[in-house]
Amino acid sequence: MKWLAGVSAVLSAFFGIRKGQAARQDVKLRFWQIAVAALLLLACFIGGLLLLVSLVTA
Repeated sequence: MKWLAGVSAVLSAFFGIRKGQAARQDVKLRFWQIAVAALLLLACFIGGLLLLVSLVTA
């Protein structure tokens, strides 16, 4: 479940909300876990924006 912790850390950083205890636990995550989660979530975000734009302009 470490990947879920990485996704949670990236999502909370994206929205700018993170409790102090959870932020201290993020230090235990490896860099690659956070990097992979960030890239996957970024790809989903961009894909969602492209889908939204194509639906609105169609």
